[in-house]
Amino acid sequence: MTNLYTMFITDGKDTTFMAIFHDGRSHVSSPVPRILIASEITARISVLYFNSNKNQSITIGKGNTEDNLSNSVIPSDGNHLAGVELQSDVRINVYGFLYQDRHSEGFLLMPVRFASTKYIIPTLPTFGEKNLLALSPVYQNTAVNINLKLTSGSITFQNKQYSDNDTIRIVINKYNTFQLSHTSDLSGTMVTASKQVIVVSGNQCNYAVPANIHVGYCQTFIESVLPTDQLDKMFITPYISTRLNNTVRIQAVNSTKLTIKVENRKISKTLNARDYWDIYYNTTAFIFASDDILVISYPHGLPGGKGDPFMMTIPGVNQYLYEYDFSVPTGFHSYVSITVPRDDIDCFLLDGEYFNITSVMNISDERIHFSTFSLPISDGFHHIEHGKKIRFGLWVYGNGYHEGYGYPAGIAYRIYN
Repeated sequence: MTNLYTMFITDGKDTTFMAIFHDGRSHVSSPVPRILIASEITARISVLYFNSNKNQSITIGKGNTEDNLSNSVIPSDGNHLAGVELQSDVRINVYGFLYQDRHSEGFLLMPVRFASTKYIIPTLPTFGEKNLLALSPVYQNTAVNINLKLTSGSITFQNKQYSDNDTIRIVINKYNTFQLSHTSDLSGTMVTASKQVIVVSGNQCNYAVPANIHVGYCQTFIESVLPTDQLDKMFITPYISTRLNNTVRIQAVNSTKLTIKVENRKISKTLNARDYWDIYYNTTAFIFASDDILVISYPHGLPGGKGDPFMMTIPGVNQYLYEYDFSVPTGFHSYVSITVPRDDIDCFLLDGEYFNITSVMNISDERIHFSTFSLPISDGFHHIEHGKKIRFGLWVYGNGYHEGYGYPAGIAYRIYN
């Protein structure tokens, strides 16, 4: 399996990040924006708020992994000084988190050096609530084109109406965040820029399934969007403990031939450029594509308020790492999910200790054999590695009373010379 990973050589950690959010359900109650830091050693971090241009210093260690941010980082539609820039003296992983009663959600921050100039937006129909995207440039005087893909209606910006396939053009400076929202699904909307930008997308509140058949409450969704030069062609959807029912959205950038394997069934489909396909399943799946695609999982809610849906990026098999530093938020019943080649399911060390593995799901396609499993995890900092340096996928997720969150623990980003 080594040949799968030769193009991806980073461990995903870095020293410089920009954290932006969308406004989620801030019209209902005030969220508490937060950053979660994962570092094996003590990290001294400078936090620069976009709206003040003043630095604050924080110290993060294994016993202190979270820091609350000012609500000034939450934007609304239009252009705002909303966000923070983080500079660390050591290489770290960073996660953004919105704490809000019954509407919490988290996401992995991509280091600034992997920001790019082209993104395709994933959202999901909201049945009345808004779909959102927000972006912030890495440099001054950045020209951004947003070519809309709308299923219905139009967007009004600066007193002009924009419909499906129209392009909104803006010039935006560093430390500004531009947010756009609409009740229409924005999936397939293309963002291109003259210089590097970072992008998040999601929903104000979503059930992940049609409102007439939903279980649980609607939930805020937010994820960092991977640029089109950081996508992959082969994916395995992980086993999510307690959340067997999932919607997975496959978003094409270019015209793409797909093969999906669920248990013993194979499904083939061709997607046109910027089209998507949703699959529903209660096990695990292989996804193969002829061109790079973006894959997002939406685990469904649970009855009795035991957990609401969430939005979670699925990195490709070529984006797995063989070790991760990661942070788990406080206040949830949390888990990790692991996907690994079947012959290498043993030899994991979590915080220096071997652990027992139960409830394993196996999936195969010809000569490719993988296993996926979940286990409970405590709050705070953790380190996990494979003793044979075998690369594996790792996701962090959790449940609360009418709550749910999930994010990849890390990604091996592609480097371009």
